[in-house]
Amino acid sequence: MSYVPLLKEMHRSDTSLLSKLAQEFTTARPFPHLVIDGMFSHALLNEALQAFNLDHVNNINVFQNQLQSKRSTSTKSVMPAAIQQYFDIVNSAPFLRLLTRLTGITNLLPDPYFYGGGMHEVAGEGHFQVHTDFRHHPHTYLENRLVLLTYLNHDWKPEYGGLLELWQKNPPQPVRKIVPRFGRSVLMLQSPDSWHGHPQATQAGHVRRTLITYFYTAPKIKTSRAAQNTTYLSNNRQSTMQIAEIFIRNIMPHFIIDTARWVRHRKHKQNFK
Repeated sequence: MSYVPLLKEMHRSDTSLLSKLAQEFTTARPFPHLVIDGMFSHALLNEALQAFNLDHVNNINVFQNQLQSKRSTSTKSVMPAAIQQYFDIVNSAPFLRLLTRLTGITNLLPDPYFYGGGMHEVAGEGHFQVHTDFRHHPHTYLENRLVLLTYLNHDWKPEYGGLLELWQKNPPQPVRKIVPRFGRSVLMLQSPDSWHGHPQATQAGHVRRTLITYFYTAPKIKTSRAAQNTTYLSNNRQSTMQIAEIFIRNIMPHFIIDTARWVRHRKHKQNFK
């Protein structure tokens, strides 16, 4: 995808850049994370910024209390087309494979409803005190594993406030502060130790805009081997060969079926060499 230059690295023989980023993610303090400038093309993000207007979006969440002051979209919001394009990209299979390469977390799943994510805007001395995010999606019950933030703030300076702070718990203090500059993406592991926020209020007259996406994995549960296969129903409209194959599938040990599939797949690949 031309909108995500880093995806090209997935198809190159030299993947040293991806290995370097993966190492940075694993060893980052105070918890695994990555800060990447230019992860997405400026063309994509400029279009998203032009369309970023929460006053024109339905079902807006407004958080106004002592711990946070911001606005965001909800699971019922209809995103502007240019912003939906960004989310379509980050929720796609190629992008999920890239995240697996960077973090080592396999079988990642997106949330097309953007619970807790979507468009976030902080203005008028808004803030978000240091916190950890929800551990499980309240509707799908999937486990929250990663969050990706992409900033849309041109020429943002540290003195404007609103810096993303990554904290350690003991003793409680910030370990890293990240300026939310335009085109900067932050990928963070989600865990009970992933303390973060922007407790320093944004300066009056400046608006801090962010696109946020969460990624999940299914809870680990044990299922029978039979439950992982397609099950066929015999009936009088089938041929004798079809009924025989269904019978064989039902009684034959699964390791034999898997071996036969592997041999067939290998033979198919050799025929196309």
